[in-house]
Amino acid sequence: MPLSHYYIYYPVRIGMEADLAHALYNLQDDLRHRTGVSGRFLRKADDPWTWMEIYENVADPVAFDAALEQAVERHGLDRFLDEGGRRHSERFVPCA
Repeated sequence: MPLSHYYIYYPVRIGMEADLAHALYNLQDDLRHRTGVSGRFLRKADDPWTWMEIYENVADPVAFDAALEQAVERHGLDRFLDEGGRRHSERFVPCA
């Protein structure tokens, strides 16, 4: 099975950016310890309230999906989403 790459983007509640950054550092450290997958996060250049998490080279998507879902709940990431917003997750694999 080819390695998977995750791109997860969502709208952030205005005024919560610093708290979200702290929560994401903790969440990604948690995921790295549980799955061996290191993550990073970015914000959209022309929209500072759209953020993206990136997880690359995931060998076991099923296990990673479960670990990510648990980590999001454990670290309370949903409290940082803009009202009515949701996390959009996309998974990509190499073309060949």
